Amino acid sequence: EGGEEESEIESLYCYPGCGGVWVIPLHQRPDLLEPCADLVNSEWQRSHGARVHALQKSCQEFPVALVLLQGSGNRDGGDGETLLGHVRLSRVVSRPGSLFVESVVVSKAQRGKGYGRTLMQETECYAKARGFRRLCLTTHDKQHFYAHLGYVLSMPVQNAGVMASFMPMEVLERFSKLPGTDDTQGEVQGGPPPPSPPQIPPSFIGPAPSPLPPPPPPTHPSSLPTPPPLLLPPSALSCHSSPSPPSGLPPPPSIPPPPPPPPQCPARLVFQTLEETPYRDAKGVPIFWMHKDI
Repeated sequence: EGGEEESEIESLYCYPGCGGVWVIPLHQRPDLLEPCADLVNSEWQRSHGARVHALQKSCQEFPVALVLLQGSGNRDGGDGETLLGHVRLSRVVSRPGSLFVESVVVSKAQRGKGYGRTLMQETECYAKARGFRRLCLTTHDKQHFYAHLGYVLSMPVQNAGVMASFMPMEVLERFSKLPGTDDTQGEVQGGPPPPSPPQIPPSFIGPAPSPLPPPPPPTHPSSLPTPPPLLLPPSALSCHSSPSPPSGLPPPPSIPPPPPPPPQCPARLVFQTLEETPYRDAKGVPIFWMHKDI
């Protein structure tokens, strides 16, 4: 069934679409590895060998690198074929119906012709044909472009990346759970019980202590002698005396009240808008999280 599904999906993307432009998975066109590496490196510089190695990770089970082509539509390439753009799709941890869109780039020589919009639309068609219903992405400065395509601001998600190609999604979901969640606590409670404290042999246990004698019966209050009055030194008397000072003496200095707290600015809640975002990437640069239901 998997082979039939793959062949059916491939048939949708091995011929030109509107205007002779279409997308095709890169792993179906290994001859495009080198030019695609140059295309992606033109936007995000990296060693050529490392970029080719990363693009070779494209596979049917994700991540998938899609390339936007224009030309004859021959699956094996042909004269007049032009590489226009690239995008990579990865799985999203704990969201089986979502894909993460990244590395979106259009050739600098072909920009300003609407190919960016075409690339995103063809990517949506491919994802929908694969059974996914939501695309997620991040951007530093193209949030208005994606908003025009129907993307809305959203919460962060976890991109599985190339990990999904050699690690089951269930394992990634377990690693992504924060400690202290219900699932984590259930695993801890379901583990083996802690070892019981060591038992002391009977030979080391001494005889039981004899019970204490009962306390003497209370004496009648009338039989108790009256204690003599307690004489306190003058210093102690001053501590227990009335707070009112003697006449003719100034009152003791009172403890000054604590200084008033510094004025605090009212708490400012930062919401994500198309102009401002509270999120930052690994380098501390503001980043916008967006998604679109397809």
